[in-house]
Amino acid sequence: MAVTVERAVLEQAEDIVQMHWDAEDWILARELDAPARGEVSLADVREQIEFGEWRVALFAGIVVGALRVLRSDPDVWIEDDIPAAYVARVMTDRRHASAGLGAQLLRWVDEHARSEDASVVRLECVETNARLRDYYEEQGFFLVGRRDFEVEWPSVVLMEKSLH
Repeated sequence: MAVTVERAVLEQAEDIVQMHWDAEDWILARELDAPARGEVSLADVREQIEFGEWRVALFAGIVVGALRVLRSDPDVWIEDDIPAAYVARVMTDRRHASAGLGAQLLRWVDEHARSEDASVVRLECVETNARLRDYYEEQGFFLVGRRDFEVEWPSVVLMEKSLH
């Protein structure tokens, strides 16, 4: 399935939040650990859209995927001098997940990061979600660390992909 990835607009905030809720339901139904970042509110997503952090994947004009890409992510990563793109969230509509959409979104991040002169793409994954870690490794990411939090987030592994 070929999709176009575009900057999200405010009218798509509800689609993004609904996709997050659907993904959470899917994760819980499979007794997997929920993502570390927890709840997503409509107000937060709208604010993040205004900051240009969200992108949506469109197929025939319908939102089928979404991702939040940051230039820094101090909530999870220790700041360093390496130019990086941070994938704070990546979601696909469950009806289109098996079509390779997640991989397409991650490839889009690679190209976007290169255009921003980033050297690496970074993301985190709940430490106990071996299936998702394996998936990210298949997409070229490798383990670079682990992070525990003072808040009620589960421990995560830190993963990175070199763009050079």
